[in-house]
Amino acid sequence: MSVNTLDVGHEKTTATQQVNAAKSLEQRMLGVMAAFAVSWGLLCLIGFTINQIATPTELARSYSPEQIVYLQNTPAWVMFGKAMTTIGTLCGAVYLLLRKKSAYHWFSISLVGTLMIMADSVLRDGFHVLGGIGTGVSLGMIIVAVFLFWASYSAFYEGQLED
Repeated sequence: MSVNTLDVGHEKTTATQQVNAAKSLEQRMLGVMAAFAVSWGLLCLIGFTINQIATPTELARSYSPEQIVYLQNTPAWVMFGKAMTTIGTLCGAVYLLLRKKSAYHWFSISLVGTLMIMADSVLRDGFHVLGGIGTGVSLGMIIVAVFLFWASYSAFYEGQLED
C-alpha cells in the first residue's frame, strides 16, 4: 500500500466527518427553530384565546373606544384566519419538532391565515386605528410567519423532515 492511498483514505474520512458535522449542526438549528416555533405557537394560542373571551370592560382597560369598536366588528372570515394562524402555527411547530414533513403544510396554512388577517387590517384601516403597537405586532406576525414557512420549506426540500 502506498502513501498516496493512505492520504486519499484520510481525506475521504475528513470530508465525511465535515459533512456529518454540517448535518449535525443543521439538525440542532432545526431543533432550536422548532422550539422557537412551539413558543410562538403557544403565544398565538394565548393571544387568540384572550381575544375571544375578553369582555368590553376588559378591552376598555387597554384600548380606546374607537379601537374597541374596530375589534368588536371583526368579520367572521378574519376570525377564521386567526384560528388558521393559531392552529397552523402550533401544529406546524409540533410537527417540526418531531421532524415530520407535514410541518411544511401546517405552516402554509398559518401563512394563509396571517395574510387574511393582514388583508383585513389593510381593508379596514386597522394599522391606523390600532396605532403603532398594533402595527408592530402585525409586522412581527408577517415576519415570523414567512420565516417559519421558509424554514419548513427548506427543511422539507433538503430532506431533513421524515414522512
